[in-house]
Order: sequence, then C-alpha cells, then structure tokens
Amino acid sequence: MSHFHLFLSAQQRQRRHLLQAGAALLTVGPLAVFAESGSPQRGRQVLPLLLAPYAQIPLELAQVQIHTEVVGLAARTRIELQVFNPNRQDLEGALQFPLQDGQVVTGFALEVDGELRPAVPVEKAKGRQVFEDVTRTRIDPALLESTGTNSYRLRIYPLPARGLRRVVLEITETLVRQHTGVQQSALLQLPLQLGMSVQELEVTVRMPRSASGTVPQALFAGQVLPLVNERGTWLVRLVRSNYTGTAGLRVAVPLGTEAPEVITQSLQDNTYFYAEVPLALQTRQRSVPGRVALLWDASASAAQRDQGRELALLDAFFAALGNVVVDLLVVRDAPEPLRRFNVVKGRWQDLRDRLRSLPQDGATRLDRMTVPSGADLALLFSDGQGTWGDGGLPAAKIPLYTFITGPGADANALRRAAEHTGGVLVDLMRTAVLEAVALLRRQHTRLLSADGVGIEDVVVERRLPQQDRLVVAGRLREPGARLVLRVQAPNGTVSQRSIDLPTPVATHSTGLPIAAHRWAMLRLADLEAQGETQSQAVRRLGMRFGLVTRGTSLIVLDRVEDYVQHGIEPPSSLLDAYQRLLSRRKQREQADRQSHLNRVAERFAAKQAWWEREFPKDDPPQTKEPDDSVAESVRQRPLERERSAESLRPRPNGVMRPLPPAPVAMPAPLPALGAPTARPERATSSPPQQTPAMSIALQRWTPDAPYARRLRETTAEQMYAVYLDERPGYTNSTAFFLDAAELFFERGQQDLALRILSNLAEMALENRHVLRLIAYRLLQAQQLELAIPLLRQVLALSPDEPQSSRDLGLALARQGHAQAAVDRLWDVVSRPWNNRFSDIELVALAELNAIVAAAQTVGQSQVDTGAIDPRLLRNLPLDLRVVLSWDSDNTDIDLYVIDPDGQEAYYGRQLTRQGGLMSRDFTGGYGPEEFSLRKAKPGTYTVRAEFFGHRQQVVSPTTALMLRLSTGFGTPQQKDVDTVIRLSGGARRVTIGTFDVRGML
Repeated sequence: MSHFHLFLSAQQRQRRHLLQAGAALLTVGPLAVFAESGSPQRGRQVLPLLLAPYAQIPLELAQVQIHTEVVGLAARTRIELQVFNPNRQDLEGALQFPLQDGQVVTGFALEVDGELRPAVPVEKAKGRQVFEDVTRTRIDPALLESTGTNSYRLRIYPLPARGLRRVVLEITETLVRQHTGVQQSALLQLPLQLGMSVQELEVTVRMPRSASGTVPQALFAGQVLPLVNERGTWLVRLVRSNYTGTAGLRVAVPLGTEAPEVITQSLQDNTYFYAEVPLALQTRQRSVPGRVALLWDASASAAQRDQGRELALLDAFFAALGNVVVDLLVVRDAPEPLRRFNVVKGRWQDLRDRLRSLPQDGATRLDRMTVPSGADLALLFSDGQGTWGDGGLPAAKIPLYTFITGPGADANALRRAAEHTGGVLVDLMRTAVLEAVALLRRQHTRLLSADGVGIEDVVVERRLPQQDRLVVAGRLREPGARLVLRVQAPNGTVSQRSIDLPTPVATHSTGLPIAAHRWAMLRLADLEAQGETQSQAVRRLGMRFGLVTRGTSLIVLDRVEDYVQHGIEPPSSLLDAYQRLLSRRKQREQADRQSHLNRVAERFAAKQAWWEREFPKDDPPQTKEPDDSVAESVRQRPLERERSAESLRPRPNGVMRPLPPAPVAMPAPLPALGAPTARPERATSSPPQQTPAMSIALQRWTPDAPYARRLRETTAEQMYAVYLDERPGYTNSTAFFLDAAELFFERGQQDLALRILSNLAEMALENRHVLRLIAYRLLQAQQLELAIPLLRQVLALSPDEPQSSRDLGLALARQGHAQAAVDRLWDVVSRPWNNRFSDIELVALAELNAIVAAAQTVGQSQVDTGAIDPRLLRNLPLDLRVVLSWDSDNTDIDLYVIDPDGQEAYYGRQLTRQGGLMSRDFTGGYGPEEFSLRKAKPGTYTVRAEFFGHRQQVVSPTTALMLRLSTGFGTPQQKDVDTVIRLSGGARRVTIGTFDVRGML
C-alpha cells in the first residue's frame, strides 16, 4: 500500500502538525515469483512525507484526482494534488515518497500563472544547484530527484500564503498477472486511505476491451462499481465529496489469449516494440553440488541484514546437501583471503562460527565479489549496494543465488546478477526457509538470448518467466522485423521462438507511449544494475526520456529567462522564446569568456614579472617597527590595497581579523595587473634554475578525543579490537572514523586504516564534503585507484565548484594521465566562476603548466595544448610552494608562511622582502590559498594556518585542512608532501610543518 502524508514542521513553536493527506500511488505486487507462495504482493512501504518548514497552521487538501490508463500489463497513472496553504507566509514543501519495484516516475508538472507547466529533465547535480539559486531569488521552482533505490523527493517553492498550488505526478509501472480459473487478469490496486477529509476526490481507470469479451471487475468498499463502454474501452469512475474513507479500489483487468501481446510505436524519430510472450515456467531438481562458493558481504551495511534468517537458510541448505566443500570469500572494502571449509553430514559449525564472528565494518566493494573458480554453485549475501570502487557485481559463470534479508537492498542489481547465470533472487523477508532451500536445489526455464532481424537495443525484464510470461522490448530498424528468443529448459534443451513485429503506429500527443516508455524503463534498470560504469549512459537515457534516475532529475522553473540563464531546455510552450534569448546569451557568454581569459592573462603576466624579478637574499636591514597609529597612515602597496576592507570585516564567528602589520623596507611593488609584459608567443617552459637542498617536516597532529587516547595507549595487536569496542558509540561521527584511520596509518596498519576510512562512504553516498575528504586522505595514502572514482563522484555532485575539477585533475596527473589532467585544469582556468573562487585560475594554471613540462621531461606522449590560450602557457618553476584548501563551504582559513628573516607572508602581506608571493585571500568556498617562492634563501620556513570560523557546517563540528607542501615545483626534482588535519572550535592558529633549505646544490 502506498499513500502520501503531508508532514508539517512548525519550528517557531517547536512542534509538528501531522496532516495525513494525499494521493494514492499505484501499488501492485513485485514480480518475485520464486521468492514467495500465493499471489505476489507488494512489501510494506514507508509513508511519504511533505515537509513544510515554519507552517503554523496545517495545510488543507482541496482536491485529489487520480487517472489511470492500462495497456496490457503496463499502466500509467496521473496524480493531481491541490494543496491550500492557510498560513500568512509562503512555504517550501519537500514531498518524499517511495515507489515499488517496477514503478518509475515519468513526469510531473507544477502550476505556474494558473497553468500546469510540465517538468523537463536536468542533470541531477545541476538541478540541485539551479533549485537553490532560483529559490534564493524567490522565484518559483520545483525539483523532483531520486534519493536512493526507488525513493524520490519533490521540492516545491512556494506554497503561496493563503493560496492553492497544483502539482501533478505521473507514474508508469508493470501490473501483476493473476490467474482466476482459466481466465488471466492484471490486478490494479489504488489504496484511497487518505487519512483526512478531501473536499473533492475523483478516480478514473481506463482499460482496453478484452478480445475474449470478458468484462473487468471493479470493487470499492465491498461494492461492485459500474463500467462504462466509452470509445471501445472500459471506464471506471469514482467521485466523492468530503471524502474521509479508508477503502481501496481494486480492478481486475482481463488479459488476452495465450498469444504474444505486441505493441510497436514510433516516437521522436525512433520506433519501439514491447512484447509479452507466453512461456510456461518449468523446474527440475538440480544435481547436488560438490563445492559451493559462499560470498559474504561483511561491510558496515551488513548490520541492516537479518543474519538470523541467513544462518537459518544455510542450516537447512547444508542439512539437505549433507557433504559439501564450501569456499568462503569475505568482502568489505577489499576481499579477505579465500578460506575453505568442509561440511560433513550437514555439520558446519566452524563455518557458522566464522560468519558470526566477522566484524561488520567498512564499505562495500562489489567488483571484488568474484566467484572462486572450481565451484558448482554460488550464494551471495549482500544488499547489492556498492559504496567503494566504481564497478558492479562481476559476471558469474555458474548459477548464482542472491538474497534480500533487510531493507535498502538493490533488488534490481541482485536479480540481474542471479538470473544471468540461471540462479534466482530469493526474498527471505517473505519466503519460508524450506521453500527457499527448494529454490536453491532446482533449475528453472530461462531465457538465454533475445535478438532477431531488423531490431536493436533489445532488453528483457527478467531472464526467468514471471506469471508464465517473458517481457521484451527494443528498437526497430526496419519494417518486417522479427524477434527471436532462445530458451533453455531445465534439462538443458535449447529451443527457439520467433515473433513477427507489426508495422508501428505513431503515438499522438495525448496517447500513451507505452512501448517507448517500457523500453526506456527496462533499459534504465539494466544500466543501473551495472553500477557507476554506466553512469553516463543512465544520464543520457534520463535526459532523453525525461526520467528520474540516479543521474537525472526533473525541474520546473518560473520564467523563460530562468531556463536560459541555467541552460535548461524548457517545455515546448516556451521553446521559441528560449531559442531567441539563448542565441543572445551565447553571444554574451562568448564575450564574457574572452574577457575572463584576458583578466587571467593580465594577472598571469604580472605573476611572470614577479617570477623574473630578482629579490634580495641577504639579511634584512634593521628597522624600527612603527606603532599602530603610524601603520594605519602608511600608504598600502598595490597587492595589499585590495584586501584592506576585507581585513576590517568581522569574521563569521565574530572574530575580527588583525590589521596587516606596518610595511617595512620592501622592494618595489609588482607591475599593475593591467600592464602585462611582452612574452614569447608560446613559451611552455622557463630556463632551468639551480635547486637548493631542501627537506619537509610535518608537525604531527594528534587527536585528543577519549577514543583516540585509548587507541594510542593500546598495543598494535589490540588496536582493532579496541576500535570495534568504541565504534557503536560513534556510528554517525565522521571525526571518529577519520581519527581512528589516522592512528592506524601511523601504526603502519594500512589495510585496516583503509577499511575504517571507507566507513564514511557508507554513511554519506551523496555528500560531496565527506567524499572529498575521503579522497584527500586516500591520495595521502597513495591509493589513487580508490581516490579517483570518489573525485569523479564529487565532480558529478558539484560541477559548479572549480575545486571539483582541480582535485580530479591533480589526481589524474599523479596517476600518469597528463592529458586528462590538463583538460580538467584548463576547465578551471577558462571558465568564469562565482566570486567566491577568485584567483583559483592562477593556482590551477601553475599546476597545468607544471604538468605539461613534466610530461615533456619524462618522455610521455606530447600533451595537446591546442585549446589553451598561448598567453597562459609558461612553466614557472619554484623552490617552495604551499597550497591550502579545506572541506567546508563558507569557511575562512588563512595560510601563513614565515621565512628565515621572520617575515610572514599572508593575506595582509602578499609579497615578502625575499620574493615570497601569497595569493588572494579566500573568505568563502574551499580555497585554495597559495604561497610561491622562486628562489629560497637557506634557513627554515614555517607553514601555519589560521582558522577564523565558518558560517555553515555540513560535515561535522570540525573543518579539515588539506595542505600540499612542494619543493622543486615544476622541475624534475619536484617533491610533494600532503597532509590532512582537522580544526574545531573558534579562531586558532596551528603549525603545519617546515621547509629546511640547506643551500644550493
């Protein structure tokens, strides 16, 4: 059963109003024939909620309209809600709702200026960014996105004060086939338990007339509803006023004969077919396996599985087998060594004890769950949700059985992994143990292949018949096409069946494009089951068909100017105006991009002038520091002038930044940014310079939490046991896992450190702050293979933040992919960014040029720099370089470098006497701030960071600092040292490390 609840949070009064309201979603049983007895039924659902912050008076539901159209086993339902907001202020609503297996959202619309405006597809990360941007301007947006497996969230703004707002959802799904004697029908259930008074309720269901002449049956509240024959279809209509009932509408839709049911349709220059082919399910006893592979997911998410059910199944299974060899593969973030157990006369105590003793810890790496060779049959116990690495479940070459034993399982991925091998997905939450064991010991009829003549992109819903049917869809290339199915019987016999596909019919604008939508839904399920490797294909499919997927959302904006501003193609009614405005915008953007590059080129020319200039390296003259009153009257240098107002601005937590110190004897200032010096047309490197002998020493950072002290005080052998003992009290603490991992790294236990760190990926799959932090620590541990997929995910989640492209580019460079790295960094340099990220272009440009020069030095293939502005191609080698970034947005952290003369380079002194150059200050975003020194005089350089506080905290009560200290930057002798530390509390300054320069080589 599925229905909506409107949940209103009155934060001003510290209480919540529960307003049950709604709209009924279609709910029918999941097609898991082998996992249950009797008629298939949907599982219990979590009730959807509409969160409306600051609502003091409960919302009212004025009208609910539900209209369903059925074609074969497919149905599309349109749900329209009219919500009245009696409050005096506009509200934002967020409707969260689950769908069942086989259901998918195929559209929604929002009322704008009295008319329903259909949503359009948008990339998921971009949709979130646009919604936040538009909401800040108090313009009407709505966003529908996927929040997990079959879970969705619809955000609406505004619900107008003392006004109505209409919103429409469209859901497409597959119905369940049921047998009543010799007659077959599809069961449609519409639960109408709305939980409150609805002023007007209207429900209609339209069905095709059956070729057999059988009339549908519609029951509501124990009464048979009349049917109307309208335009060759059956129509059921239910209308109620002030409805408060709890009954549901059940409709048995007659199905056709045992002949295949085929639909072909043309839509958007493509032709699709959808076929339901009768195929009886047959079974046969399977040969007793001599060796069984047991794949056991022991990650942190295993705690959500019912291990009691799993062990009970294995009890009965091994008792039925008697004697068998079991190869156990335990997988978390990495696989453990394979262990072998002998089960004798059904006794398996050693293996059972091993499974019960396994700690549930770490992330889930699906691509390491490879079935060991030599086994006859495999059992996989996992939720199928990969959180580590970027691959899906490997294909097995023997029958693989998968299981659902808890909430949150990816049934789609588990089912496909099993059925491709002749195995079955067994839902142990709804299947008796003995029935499940019987499934494991039998072979079933299964589809081997689906192809044919004149067709392509063929997809199937299941490899095993469901309700004695196979569902197949694809695209037609030519008339006279034929579908060919190869089927294997339980005894191994292979047969072939051909189905002619009729000439397609065009789908009119108000019709049901069932063939196209069913193909898209089946294709989407197939792609999503393959994990992140098919993320771009999922995105393209979602954009093409307007589907809500892991990579795409649906959005409605108010004005055509909003669609133009954000580059989102609007509904057809706004398309002409959009094209006109877009053409003008593209011209402006081209000019803006060129202006941006000109500004970058001017600043880079100024930096080159700094780099070419000689600065004194002798001892500074003795001068008397003027007092503060004198300091304020001294004329500022050009590079410091732009920071004066910022220096006096209050910090986010009320801390006032100190005034910059009074100037001392300094060299002449750098050339103005608007006066670039002449450069060779395309210089990609600068003359080599002597490199002094240098070393880097990091200040050890020691967490002082009680659990950290306990871990430090224990022996290396007992550390993991102590960690497991502390873990239950900190399951939602990012700081705990970061600190614990760091301590294990320090003790040289890298495998356990990585396992502990990987828990963060289980906690926050779509939190870019957490994912970025994990990736930084993995890079520090030289785990590029693990870090790069996370950085790609961060980029997908936050493409509007230049740090995402920069991080990925630098990681790719370390992996040896110079061209890909340069392309990513050029994206940072060439795009105009929000003012929060000022001067990140120069930081990325230094790194880009160093990578190009390094690739030439080590003899890698030539990096193509043809797309890069030639004014920006010049490597500027440095003796010393420090780059500071952090993980919390809207946070102010400053970099300080103290040279052997005792002079500080920081936001208030951007140029030191000996030529140390500090980049512009970042008071928002994530940094970076950069210190550069071309020639370093001998002595010690101390690196510090000062934390002024944050205006927003997303990850934890701490802020993580990521620093890279480099010597010989941009030369073959470049050496980098990375470190990650965490700060908490108010303003404070910490020492990061030192450079020790010992003279020239």
